Amino acid sequence: MLARLTIRWRIALGSLLIAALFFGVAGITFRAQVSSILNRAATTLLANDAEQFESAILGSNGDSVDQPGRGQLVAVIDPAGKTKVNTLPVSLAARLATLRNYDSSVHTIATADDTYLVRNETLATASGTWHVITARSQETFTLLLDQLTVALWIAVVILVMGFGGASWLLTAAALRPVTRMRKHAEELSARGSAEPLVVGVARDELSALAVTLNEFILQLRAASERERQMVSDASHELRTPIAVLKTQLELAHLATGDAVALEAEIAAAERSVQRLAGLANGLLELSQAQSEASDVPSTIGDLADELARSVDHARFLAAARDITVDFDLDDAVDSGRFAISAGNFGRLVSNLTDNAIKALPGSGWVRLDLRRAGTALTLTVSDNGPGMPPGFIPIAFDRFSRPDESRNVNDGGSGLGLAIVHAIVVGAQGTVRLENRGSGGLRVTVTVPEIR
Repeated sequence: MLARLTIRWRIALGSLLIAALFFGVAGITFRAQVSSILNRAATTLLANDAEQFESAILGSNGDSVDQPGRGQLVAVIDPAGKTKVNTLPVSLAARLATLRNYDSSVHTIATADDTYLVRNETLATASGTWHVITARSQETFTLLLDQLTVALWIAVVILVMGFGGASWLLTAAALRPVTRMRKHAEELSARGSAEPLVVGVARDELSALAVTLNEFILQLRAASERERQMVSDASHELRTPIAVLKTQLELAHLATGDAVALEAEIAAAERSVQRLAGLANGLLELSQAQSEASDVPSTIGDLADELARSVDHARFLAAARDITVDFDLDDAVDSGRFAISAGNFGRLVSNLTDNAIKALPGSGWVRLDLRRAGTALTLTVSDNGPGMPPGFIPIAFDRFSRPDESRNVNDGGSGLGLAIVHAIVVGAQGTVRLENRGSGGLRVTVTVPEIR
C-alpha cells in the first residue's frame, strides 16, 4: 500500500507517525511527572496540617490542643482513646478505630462520596501515645490532573498536525527541484534534444544527482553512438568484400566450361568468404569486449597459464615462417588478483601476437614479457618488424583502421585486432600504449591494475 504512495505522502505520513509517538510519549511522561508532583505536594500538606497539633501536644504534654483552621481535615486522639479534635468527614470519622492503626505513610482511602489521602502520626508523650490523623480530599488533585490530561492531548494533536503539515510543506519544497528536473528531462526527451540537465548553483544532493544523471546520459549517448558507428563501419567494410564475392560468383558461372578458370574463381570466392568470416568474428569479439561492464578477476596463475597457451598457439602460426616467439614471466609476479578475466587476457595476447607475426616480412622474433609494475601487472609485446607509421599510432585503436604502409595490409586483416585489445584493456580499467622501438619494430605495453 505504501509503495503506491508518492514520496511526499510517505514522508508526511512517516513524520506524522514519528511525531505522534514522540509527543504521545512526552505527554504521558509529563502527566506522570505532574501526578508525582501533586502526590508529593499532598504528602507535604498533610505533614504541615499535622505539624501544629504535634507541636502543641509535645509542648504542653497534651494539656492543650489547637483548634484546626478552616477546611483542615484532622482528628486528634489522646492516649485514653478520646477524640480531642475531629473535623474529618463522616465517612472517615466512622473509621477512626482503623485509621489510628495506620503508620505515618500516606494512605489512599476510598469512601462512598470521595477518595482521601490519610496520614496517621503517632506521638509518644509522658501521658501516653497520641494520634494525629490528617486527611486531604483527592477531588481537587484529580480534577486538576484530568484537566491537564485533556490539555495535553489537545496539545499533542495540535503539535502532531502542525508537524505533519510542516513536513508536507517542507517535502514539497525539497522535491520541487526534482519535479523541475523531471519536467525538463521530459521536455528534452520530447524534443529529442542532446542538452544536459540543468545543474543548480547549490552544491547539494540534487546537484550531485543532476551531475550523475548527466554522466549517465553521456555514457548512454556514447554507447549509442559507438553502436551506430559500428553498424555504419561494418556496413562500409562488408560492402566491398560482398561485392567482390558477388562478382567472383558471377565469373564462376561464366567459367562453367573452363575447369581451370572455374577452380580459380572458386578459390578466390573462398578467400573472400574467409575474409567475411574473419570480419564477422572480429565484430562479434569487439561487441563482446565492449559490452562487458567488468571482468571476472583472475589470479596471476590463471593469467600465466593463459599466456603460455596463447604463446603455444602463436608458435604454431609462426613455425612455417621461421619466426621465434618467446615469453618471460617475472619471478616477482607470484600473487595477486587482477581486474581481467583469463579468457579476455588470452584474447588480448592472441590479437597482439597475431598482429606482430603478420607484420614481420620474413623471419624475425616476437617477445612477450609479463611483470609487476607497482600495484599493476604489465604485459609487453615486442617485435623486430617494420613498426608503425608515426601518424597512424594515435588512431591505431580505431575500428577498421589500417596503416598505409609498413605493417602488411594485404593479409586479409579486418582492422579490428587493436580495437578489441583496447576495449578489453579499458574494460579492465587498464591502459595500453603503442610505440616504435628505436632499433626497429613495435612495442605494445598493456597495464592492468591489481585488485586491493
